[in-house]
Amino acid sequence: MPKVLIFAAQSLTALVVVAVLTIAPAPLSSAAESGIEKLKWHDEPLVVPDTPFQDRDGTDIAIADFEGKVLVVNLWATWCAPCIREMPTLDALQDDLGGDRLHVIALSQDREGARVAAPFLETNGWSNLDLYVSDGTTFARAANIRGLPTTLIISPNGMEVARLEGTAEWNDPAIKDVLLGLAEPSP
Repeated sequence: MPKVLIFAAQSLTALVVVAVLTIAPAPLSSAAESGIEKLKWHDEPLVVPDTPFQDRDGTDIAIADFEGKVLVVNLWATWCAPCIREMPTLDALQDDLGGDRLHVIALSQDREGARVAAPFLETNGWSNLDLYVSDGTTFARAANIRGLPTTLIISPNGMEVARLEGTAEWNDPAIKDVLLGLAEPSP
C-alpha cells in the first residue's frame, strides 16, 4: 500500500476519534461532576423578578405564587443540548424532593411556548416536571440570564440565594442535601 494512502487512512482515523470525543457528551455521574462546585452563592440574597410566566394552560404565574418553598428555577429550551442533558436529573429531583417544601420550575424559553415544550417533555418521559413557559426573553431578561441552561435557587421567602450557569446533576446527593438544608425552617 502506498505511503500516501497509509498516511491518509491514519489521518482520517485520528480525525474520527477527535470528532467522537468532542461531540459525545460525557454522562454526569460522579459527585465531583455534580455541578455543586459551579453553584454561585450570593453575598446578599437578590430580589426575584415578579415577571409572570405561564403554566400548561396559559395561566399567568409568578415566583411569588410558590412562597414558602425552595424553588429550583431552571431556564431551558428544546433546542439547547446541555439543557436536554440535565433535564432527567431535574425530573428525578422533583420526583424525589418535590412537594410542600421544594418545587422544580423547568421554565421553557422556547418562543413557540407550550406548543413545542409540552410534547417535548412528554416524548422524553419527564413526567414529574410541570410545564412552565416564558416567551424566551421576558423572564430571562428580568432575571439577567446570560445563557442556557441557568438555574436559580430561590429561598422559601422568595429571594434568589444562588445561581448556576451551565449543567448540573440535580439529583446528586450533595445537591439534594444543600437544597434540603434551605428548606429547613430557621430556628
